[in-house]
Amino acid sequence: MSQPPGQPQPPFGIPPEQYPGPPRNGRWPRRHPVWSAVIVAAALLAGIAAAAQPKAASASHHAATAAAGRTAGPAASATVSPAAQRAPLACHARAIHRRPRVRSTVRIRVRTAARAWVRAATRSAVADPAPGRASARGTRILRVRVGSAPPGVRVVFAVRVSRHGRTGTCRAAFRPRRVRVRTVPAPTTAPTTAPVPPPPPPPTSAPPTPAGCYPKTDSGNCYEPGEFCRDSDHGMSGIAGDGERIVCEDNNGWRWEPA
Repeated sequence: MSQPPGQPQPPFGIPPEQYPGPPRNGRWPRRHPVWSAVIVAAALLAGIAAAAQPKAASASHHAATAAAGRTAGPAASATVSPAAQRAPLACHARAIHRRPRVRSTVRIRVRTAARAWVRAATRSAVADPAPGRASARGTRILRVRVGSAPPGVRVVFAVRVSRHGRTGTCRAAFRPRRVRVRTVPAPTTAPTTAPVPPPPPPPTSAPPTPAGCYPKTDSGNCYEPGEFCRDSDHGMSGIAGDGERIVCEDNNGWRWEPA
C-alpha cells in the first residue's frame, strides 16, 4: 500500500497502516491553547489587583491624615511648629565672703559652661565687675570693689552667662559690714623722775611660716588667694597661709583661688 503524498514514510520493515506517525515534540501551550489562554488571563488579573492595592492604601492614608489635620485646626500646627525653646545655660553664683568689710574687694564665684561669657551688674552704688569668659572648667571669679557701700545694705548682683546662642541667669548677694574703730586710751601723766630708756628691741626675724600650708613658694613662704602659681602647680589644690583651701585655676592667668 502506497503512502499518500506529504505524509512521512514509515521506517523500513513497518507496514504503513501500523505506523502512528512521528513523535510530537511541540510545547505544552501549543498543544493546549485553551488552557494556556485561561492561565494567562488569570495571571494578568492577579497582577492588576496587586498593583491597585498599594495605591488604594496610600490614598486612604492621605485621606485620613488630611481629615485629622482639618479636625485639629491651627492648634496642631502650632504644636508641631519649630518653636521648641532651648534649655537655659547653667549658672550658679555666690559671694565667697558674704559679710565683707567696707572698702574691701569681694570675689564672686560663677560656675557655668566652659568658655561661657560672664557678665554681672547691680543697681546699687557698687561698681560692676569686668566681664570675661569662664575657664575650661566653667569657673569665673568676678572681683567687686565694695568701696563706700552703705554697711548693712544687701547688695545683689544679677549674673548673665551666654554661649553659642544659649543664655542663663543667676544671682549673688553680700552685705557689707562696718569697720570697727578701736579707741586709743588717753596717755597718763608721766612721772617727774627721769625717763628710763626703753630696752633695745629684739632682733627682727621673718615671721614663721605656718606649718600647715602647702605648697610653698620657692622662698619657703605660703601662698595666698589671688597669687600666681607655678607651672608645676596647675590644677593642684593646697592650703593658704590663713588655713583656707586653695586651688590653682586659669583665671586670667593661673592663680591660687579659694576652693
